[in-house]
Amino acid sequence: MDAIRNALAMALLAAAVGGLAVPASAAEEASQDAFVCMEETQEKCDYENKNMELFIQGRDAFDRGREIGDFREAHDYAAELLAREDLRHGKGLMKFIYLQLAQGAHKNLVEAYRWVAADIAAGMTYPRLDLERVLAQVAARMTPEQLAEAKR
Repeated sequence: MDAIRNALAMALLAAAVGGLAVPASAAEEASQDAFVCMEETQEKCDYENKNMELFIQGRDAFDRGREIGDFREAHDYAAELLAREDLRHGKGLMKFIYLQLAQGAHKNLVEAYRWVAADIAAGMTYPRLDLERVLAQVAARMTPEQLAEAKR
């Protein structure tokens, strides 16, 4: 049975490879630069690639934050993405963070309160996320002293 399966796989591979007639010059060109930028300029492409790199690093930091209860690094990445006007990735990452803050996953409640309050003051909105409710959930976990410190 394995011999038949291997023979069939080899036949399919040969058919697939045989059907791809690529001129030598095109093959050489593809091997030199496999990634083709689809943006208007290389600078725009580099900018978008940097945003994606920051988002990936931010997601990794978010995953670490869930393990250790500290979302500071992930918050920094999200803020950098927002500063670079990458709202899709910046807001997405920030929304993930705020959902964790609402559940009490960040150890520093004063810091968490300040982050959410600053976004509310700046008029930031997130689809299907009520920042006022997140703020209330963070505040409900705080002592009166922590709340007073956060509001300073």
